[in-house]
Amino acid sequence: MRIFVSAAEISSDLHAAKIVRALLEHHPEGGIEVFGIGGPSLRSIPGFITWEPAENLRAMGFTEVLSKLRDLRRVRDRVLSGLKRSPPDVILTFDYPEFHLSLMEAVAGVPELSGALKICGIPPKVWVWRQHRVERIRALYDGVWTILPFERDFYESRGIPVIYEGNPLIADLFREGDPVKTPWLSDSEVRIAVMPGSREAELEQHLKVIPKALQELSELSGKRIHAEVPVPSGVGESLIRRELVSTDRVHYSFFKDGSHEVLARNSLGLIKSGTSTLEAAVLGCVPVIFYKVSPLSEFIFKFIVRYSGPVGLPNILLGAKRKIDAPFQEWLGVDATPQALAVGLFRLIEDASLLRELQNRGSSLKESLVPVRDVPAAVGARISGWIGRRPVSLRLPPRKRGIAALSWLWSVVNGLRRSAVRHGIGQVEPLPLPAVLVGNLQAGGTGKTPVVIELARGLMDRGKRVGIITRGYGGSVSGGFHLASASDPASLIGDEAREMLDELPGVLLGVDADRVRAAQELKRAGAEVLVLDDGFQNLGFEPKVKVILVTDLDRDRVLYRDFDSQARHADFLFQAKGRATSRFGKALPIDWVSAPLPGKPLWILCGVGDPEEVRRFYQQAGARVDRLFSLPDHAELDPEWVRHRMIEAESQGALLAVTPKDRVKLPTKGFETLWVLRRRMADPSVLQAVWDRLDGLQ
Repeated sequence: MRIFVSAAEISSDLHAAKIVRALLEHHPEGGIEVFGIGGPSLRSIPGFITWEPAENLRAMGFTEVLSKLRDLRRVRDRVLSGLKRSPPDVILTFDYPEFHLSLMEAVAGVPELSGALKICGIPPKVWVWRQHRVERIRALYDGVWTILPFERDFYESRGIPVIYEGNPLIADLFREGDPVKTPWLSDSEVRIAVMPGSREAELEQHLKVIPKALQELSELSGKRIHAEVPVPSGVGESLIRRELVSTDRVHYSFFKDGSHEVLARNSLGLIKSGTSTLEAAVLGCVPVIFYKVSPLSEFIFKFIVRYSGPVGLPNILLGAKRKIDAPFQEWLGVDATPQALAVGLFRLIEDASLLRELQNRGSSLKESLVPVRDVPAAVGARISGWIGRRPVSLRLPPRKRGIAALSWLWSVVNGLRRSAVRHGIGQVEPLPLPAVLVGNLQAGGTGKTPVVIELARGLMDRGKRVGIITRGYGGSVSGGFHLASASDPASLIGDEAREMLDELPGVLLGVDADRVRAAQELKRAGAEVLVLDDGFQNLGFEPKVKVILVTDLDRDRVLYRDFDSQARHADFLFQAKGRATSRFGKALPIDWVSAPLPGKPLWILCGVGDPEEVRRFYQQAGARVDRLFSLPDHAELDPEWVRHRMIEAESQGALLAVTPKDRVKLPTKGFETLWVLRRRMADPSVLQAVWDRLDGLQ
């Protein structure tokens, strides 16, 4: 197996080396060739073939990258030529997004490289700016490996396969147990960790302020400052030693590649923004975070990027949304003056209780960053698993301005209707029985039907006589109430209603557009409690309990009937598809598990609101999906056409599979070998509070 690796930054070089070593250990039989772009850590791996030293690629900021653009293109072209000559089985890129995205776009145009597994390690910070790059990552890579838990959620919510097993560098800090602090403060001296960075461009900025800041701190505190400075090998070493010169008030001690040890024994640090701030925080070294860039880079960040949140990783991981709420001080750009840094450090020297509080908050991050004992081994195992079975990206619907505009218009209309009801315009009818409504904000595709089934099943298990009200989409019932029976076909009552009857023997199911009339009829039929399938936008009645289902799809991808703000009117907010996002941060996730799958490849045919989600779910459950036939939601099925597809699949050693919603639209006979895709809630107790609420209404 041939593995191409590219890591330009010092930190990503360390990460890459750990993962490569783990992959080599995961394949002890040998036969692995590793080559590419690497720094000292990768180059130290026995057998690693260096195509290009990482030091030739390093740059920072916006203007700094532009100045090296020509050199980067030369490196990209040389690497691409090498990949064409010797196609790898795996391509691993780490960090440095501008270079690697450009390289991967070139790789995408080479047919000989299409079969390689492509993983983006330490992906770009698209959660800060330029989120459109998510689409490039989805198109160019098979998946991403992240080292921060919130990035896992971000990429998964956008349908991109993610490996997250913790942060290898943070895990390494605790291999020998928790660090022990040494005295850092005395009557005459303060000892602090100082980390100015490693790249020459950032050092040129930071080394202008550090000596002045420490001199100012000495004057404020009346103490001598002892600065312990870890010095990275290679880039910047001579510059650091030349600029940080000891005086009678500030003494510098230098330690070769000893950042972990320095942070472990110090309680306070002046640390440039980056991974080192996170390392400091978890080790109990409270960082005062700073960063300087060129004036043009700062202008772009402030007025084009317009990111106003915190940049320090410990602050982000602790949930700070605004810089003012950040627990650890951040001094960025023009604000990172020597005086500001000195005052920030002095505040922590003077306030011992604040320092201890911040140490505890930083240490609390360890659990999420080190969830397993051997993080690199866990990541290596996941990558090896992807080599054996390629992960599946969710192909999201394309962004369309027309959908966004129509979503806005529809939401405005419903907002005006709700306002009219609040002002007494229109009549709101009470329902005769305790009722729970299962609705959504978008027009379909939220997984509403299976949630209705699970809710009703739980109520029936509690001994309740349950009535379900549905409009019968796709059916022919019209003009009045229809009490469904076991013999009713899907063409009459609708595919979703037919699925509910099959899944819930003994349920009372009423088909009617008039929910109040249907509720009255179901009460006469013996129902004790009602579950309403849809109807959140119907303002003619008011159920006692409202359950709203949301997804992570944006308003320019699917049609929305209400603004996100309407979710506040829900008694319970669930996310049945995708991952909870900041838009619906209070949504409880609903997880699904598949029924046992066949050992054969599947051809999936589905006429549901989100066929791509069906494909992704079953592939992640372990099925091999060779083909997907996407039909419109509630689409009619031609039995002959389906039969031909079934025979065709069987002739190629596969099975034609359909959702329960589609199976009810086909005859029983002649389709015995059709595979039905079934799933259930992994943990139905997530609905316990809903059942309890309904019990309280009896």
